[in-house]
Amino acid sequence: MFARPSFLALLAALALATARAHADDVQRREDQFKAAYLFNFVKFVEWPTGSSSDSLTVCFLGGAGVHEALTNGIDSKRVGARKLVARRIERPATVATCEVLYADAASADPTLATGLPILTVSDAPGFAARGGMIELFTENHRLRFVINVAHVHKAGLRISSDLLKLAASVEREER
Repeated sequence: MFARPSFLALLAALALATARAHADDVQRREDQFKAAYLFNFVKFVEWPTGSSSDSLTVCFLGGAGVHEALTNGIDSKRVGARKLVARRIERPATVATCEVLYADAASADPTLATGLPILTVSDAPGFAARGGMIELFTENHRLRFVINVAHVHKAGLRISSDLLKLAASVEREER
């Protein structure tokens, strides 16, 4: 009689552990997709001529899982002739040495890179409308993105029309 409650407790603990492992796998997979999108975004962006060097720095404010996914095998990743470099930053953020800034939803501040030639990307809802450039979101279990070209142009960046065609939405006016 006493074995039955112990067995049920064991089953409940096993179910909880399995659910937690599944949730971790789902989050890891989502982070890998976000990192892949981020890597591909930079291939379709042109920075002002004075800002090119032998490396392209992607800074992360939060987004530890996306940072980890991007840095996995980063030594072999290149954007044209430029080597890809990933760097974590803290608040108050110094973004002047970044070409790309990824901020997770909890850390997103669309105005952080205002006036600088820095591509800003986040998964924060409303990011592109509030001053950000590319906003990631999930729709029907698919990762999608919105681009605000007014914010991109204001920063002196250019985005390829090929990337604009892939966006779920392209906002052309400042809000």
